[in-house]
Amino acid sequence: MARKRRRALTEDEQSLWNKVITQVESIESMPPLILSPQAKPAKRQKLDSSYEIKPFKLGAKVKVKPTASPKPPSFVDRPNQTSPNMDKRNFQRLLKGQLAIDATLDLHGLTAEQARMQLQIFVQNANRLGNRLILVITGKGNKKSVDEFNRPRSGILRSGVPEWLKTGPLSDMVLQVTQAHVKHGGGGAYYVYLRRQRGR
Repeated sequence: MARKRRRALTEDEQSLWNKVITQVESIESMPPLILSPQAKPAKRQKLDSSYEIKPFKLGAKVKVKPTASPKPPSFVDRPNQTSPNMDKRNFQRLLKGQLAIDATLDLHGLTAEQARMQLQIFVQNANRLGNRLILVITGKGNKKSVDEFNRPRSGILRSGVPEWLKTGPLSDMVLQVTQAHVKHGGGGAYYVYLRRQRGR
């Protein structure tokens, strides 16, 4: 039986075949990959135990580790160490209780309305006399309560005085309101530093 003659490759087929042979030869000529005997396989990182899935039974109660409840933010009525209204030296002396107090107003035992009226009259008179630093004693308040952020709520006068001083007719006379030094009442009193009168 006569053998079938092989069909000759076309130019495109021969070109493709030559490319295949070239790629095979380039792979065979590459040096073998040798691993260093000192190279150690990378250690698998141990997962945190909190991420491990522990065996459980259907219907069993899950034991959850109690987490520490976040502490409510502590409210400390501490004045800042700088003031945009006073020069640094005088403000530091004010915080340390080293400035001379020109007049003192004690609001103990007054209602909020009485205290507000007395404060207004006192500040206006002090300003007219050219006083610069007055001490307003409010007391810390007897009722202990907390606000919506679980911070200690101060007494009515203690919280009201700073608001009354920075609003209304007194705001133009007052330069700085700061919690008093411990020797002058601490959290139960305020230094009120008045603006200098024009022409004085």
